[in-house]
Amino acid sequence: MHKTLTGQLIIVFSLLFTVMAVGLYHWYLYTSQHYSAEVRQQLHSELAKHIVDDDSNLSQGIIDKKSLKSAFHTQMLLGPEWEFYALSPNGTVLAYSAPDNSVKLDQVSLNPIHDYLSGDNFPIYGQDPRNPERNNVFSVSEVYTKKGQLKGYLYVIIGGQKRANAEQNLVINSHFKNSLAIILGVLLFAVFTGFIVIRAIVKPLSELAKNSKNYINNDFNNSEFTKSHNHTASEIRDLENSFKSAAQHINLQLRQIKTTEQQRRELLSHVSHDLRTPLTALNGYLETWLISPETNKSDVLIENALRNAQQLNTLVEQLFELALLETGQISFTPETFNICELAHDITQRLKNQANQKNIDLKFVPESESLPLVVADIAKLERILVNLIDNALRHTPANGQVVLALYKHSNSVGVSVEDTGKGIPNHELASIFDRSFQASNSSKTQLNVGLGLTIVKHLLNLHHTEINVSSQQGTGSQFSFVLPSAT
Repeated sequence: MHKTLTGQLIIVFSLLFTVMAVGLYHWYLYTSQHYSAEVRQQLHSELAKHIVDDDSNLSQGIIDKKSLKSAFHTQMLLGPEWEFYALSPNGTVLAYSAPDNSVKLDQVSLNPIHDYLSGDNFPIYGQDPRNPERNNVFSVSEVYTKKGQLKGYLYVIIGGQKRANAEQNLVINSHFKNSLAIILGVLLFAVFTGFIVIRAIVKPLSELAKNSKNYINNDFNNSEFTKSHNHTASEIRDLENSFKSAAQHINLQLRQIKTTEQQRRELLSHVSHDLRTPLTALNGYLETWLISPETNKSDVLIENALRNAQQLNTLVEQLFELALLETGQISFTPETFNICELAHDITQRLKNQANQKNIDLKFVPESESLPLVVADIAKLERILVNLIDNALRHTPANGQVVLALYKHSNSVGVSVEDTGKGIPNHELASIFDRSFQASNSSKTQLNVGLGLTIVKHLLNLHHTEINVSSQQGTGSQFSFVLPSAT
């Protein structure tokens, strides 16, 4: 039990309460004794003075040991706890009421006596000649001759040796035993109450520990925890909420890890599939060229092999780019620039590719004063190139591809529209998937199926979405918007 939090708290609580109970008991005894001493000294403050005034010798300043012995004996019959001492002006003990050889001090300190006579607050403790190890309250009076000469002091210990012996006997008295029993009972009650309170406090922690073990044993799949009660301490509720948040974060990371692993497997599958076609073609063209007679070796084979090698290089580059995009390792650096200039440059760069296919590629801005946009120039260039390249591949000869810019609320709209074959409606939701091959694609096209997937990821970096509309036999349009700088 001492290894559990409940057991440790109970032990600590019991020890602290025991120390506190003992401390309070001693404090109670001290204050009781202090109060009792003050009361006794206050009640007997005039005792020594009355004895001096009533005694014929002392009242005249005569300190006679023999006569005082008899007088002290008579006074002790009235007050058994009193002890009488006649002191010289310097505190030397001249006579006393105690048995012979029982007085251990020959001289008493006068400082408490002077404090007493000067009227200091009670209780005032002076030396006890019979018991030097303890001080006691007293009553004192000066002894003067008729001429006013100080002859000494009458020093009366209130609560002498007899009282000390009686107090010692009280230790084994039934009253003391009863008091001790009450204290022990209170202590046991406090420990029992503390056990219940500590259990109530620790119970939510035990439940949280149990939930965490279940969470781990279930392979981090179950993040449902027992709801704490309203009376649970706010610190414990905060701890529960923190643990729940941590569990949810762990679950999210596990899902991301599983998703990443799944994507890795899919990537390997797609890579092996996408690389197989150009590699097979490349290998076939080269083998054909090698086995052909020197007179029949055609440059067309080498050109086809080169085209497949270029396709293979493009595919590898796209695969690496897509892998970086999916793992968030691509940096995003937005800046303000004129999108019309970028669109015009890209259109001019791809004009030759369009002319080779006898396709009319045009750039159509809504106006020359379109606002500046905020985007990553390099990534936006990649987006436009991919969209235009995709349009050129799916547009037949004598067709048209238009890159248009237009004002769209507080943004700038971008669209790439072609007059190709169009996309069937049931395929529109899948065209941005990796390695998706549209049913309208020609088998002779060198299409690796990653261009549109990369476009979607790059636009996600810009916090915008791409929209597509298509009609079979008429063409397709891809559009998105970019935030303007103003």
